[in-house]
Amino acid sequence: AHLDLGKFSSWEEEKKIHFCVQELQSSRPLVPWNLKFSPETKEVLDTFRMISRTDPSSLGAYVISMATCASDVLVVELLQKEAGAKQPMRVAPLFETKQDLMNAASNLRRLLSIKWYRDRIDNKQEIMLGYSDSAKDAGRFASVWGLYKAQEQMCAVGREMGVKLT
Repeated sequence: AHLDLGKFSSWEEEKKIHFCVQELQSSRPLVPWNLKFSPETKEVLDTFRMISRTDPSSLGAYVISMATCASDVLVVELLQKEAGAKQPMRVAPLFETKQDLMNAASNLRRLLSIKWYRDRIDNKQEIMLGYSDSAKDAGRFASVWGLYKAQEQMCAVGREMGVKLT
């Protein structure tokens, strides 16, 4: 709210991506850390501050549960930058619902098309797929088929773009 840009969650995906990349490339801070935040926002910012002060060798990847789009990953990258992480954590989107599995390859393609992000990941990307939410969402058989199709499609994107997926 301090930038008068409206509510980020209501923006179109391309606007979110543009904003995140612009801020990731900027040297100025985005978040005035002394502002009054809601308890939820304060918890998120405090978490990223703790991450920035933690030895990176003791951390794995930052997993984004219920990831739905490329900007989800960029927001985590931006929060790490804003918290001062010298060696940011790897960021792994976790695609879980039937719809998220169906969109996973196109979202991966969009994410990997961002030059800043490609430079950041050094052509290596972790991805996680969830089976329990898709099974609840679509049923067991449809879930297994959706997981298979998502894996095949994302592997094709990774090969096409020269990015190793794990």
